[in-house]
Amino acid sequence: MGTRRFFEYIFLYQSLVMFQIDQKTKDCSKIALTEAWDPFDIPANSTFEDQYIIGGPGDNVEVQEWSDRKPGTPTCCDLFLVSPPDETWVGVYTLKDCYPVQETYVRNSSVTTSTRFFNLQLGISDPDVFTPPSTCQSARPERMSESGC
Repeated sequence: MGTRRFFEYIFLYQSLVMFQIDQKTKDCSKIALTEAWDPFDIPANSTFEDQYIIGGPGDNVEVQEWSDRKPGTPTCCDLFLVSPPDETWVGVYTLKDCYPVQETYVRNSSVTTSTRFFNLQLGISDPDVFTPPSTCQSARPERMSESGC
């Protein structure tokens, strides 16, 4: 039975490269990025879904929910839904300043990525987090397995 491995990932979209760093051994892989940068914003062709308040009395935030569902197609809450909605992305953002709260991506009717955002701060407090460690100078060109096998 294999052991679990833990990795740090550094995504450098301007260089179209990702570094995968084994947290225990510091081994490093350098892999070409194939997906575009996600700016965590509301895309221009999005559909407004809902506006609601999260939190409790006296401590809440008003948010809006958006998706890439085409207007006029059923949502998952519609009573007579025959087939799943044609939706691959749902994003929730604060009404004031449009900060991301959550983004969910769906492929083949199952969630592939769900990201929650919290403790947001403007700017980058430590730009060195984007500098790969020296072990990445001799990085392997293929992704490392996430299991110990």
